[in-house]
Amino acid sequence: MTAIAQASSHRRPASPVSHAALKQCVDAVGAAADGVRDALATMAAAMVDAWDVGGRRFTVADIAALQPHIFEQLDRQPWFDSAGYVMSEPALADQPRHLEWWRRDQRYSYLPLVLTVEPGAPDCYDYYTMEWFLAALNEQRRFASGPKIDLPCADVYIITFSYPVIAGGEVLGVAAADVALSRYESQVRPPLQQIAAPTVLLNGERRVITSNDPAWTTGEKFRELPVVANPEWQAVESVTDELGWILAVGCAPQP
Repeated sequence: MTAIAQASSHRRPASPVSHAALKQCVDAVGAAADGVRDALATMAAAMVDAWDVGGRRFTVADIAALQPHIFEQLDRQPWFDSAGYVMSEPALADQPRHLEWWRRDQRYSYLPLVLTVEPGAPDCYDYYTMEWFLAALNEQRRFASGPKIDLPCADVYIITFSYPVIAGGEVLGVAAADVALSRYESQVRPPLQQIAAPTVLLNGERRVITSNDPAWTTGEKFRELPVVANPEWQAVESVTDELGWILAVGCAPQP
């Protein structure tokens, strides 16, 4: 279904949106994204502090010693399903790559995610091919990948957020988290519901993150990005340039 066809099938009444209401919505969604950034920046700062104190290359044991900082953010951020550190190759002295990743379990404790990350291994999880890692490594910026289906839980949508860990001009790796969209929507959907018109939040790949209208479903991909030159849309605003998220407000359906 194209974006135009979707816009004409809304069941939510549409009213002209004011500049003030649109700005309030954009600011609120941006603040929700910034909350994740701030949590990951706190994790990143803990690693930088450990690097400065040590004055040497990390070992896997050094990264394991940072687990309390992962657990702290899992405790503080209820929408985090899992989180951790993902290391760049030059940062470690005892092996080329390492992923220190922990997830929640149902008993309010944490379990490690064990993956093979050794290059060349048949079952290697090659995070060097992942957008959320490469954005930090090559562009030294935060990134959000998804929503996408979490493979271990086929009915759960997640967004992977990442934040570069930089010390002395060198990218040591990333601090990252898999955010459960079912819980994160409590942060990003209410601002959309304040808009008296069909409104959708899209990522840079034109996929629906959330909306205030049942005509759009999470993960659905638009054929093209909404633009105000299209009469189906009354407003299109960037939420954050770094993440590539946009907010689009539809017009009233034509009779």
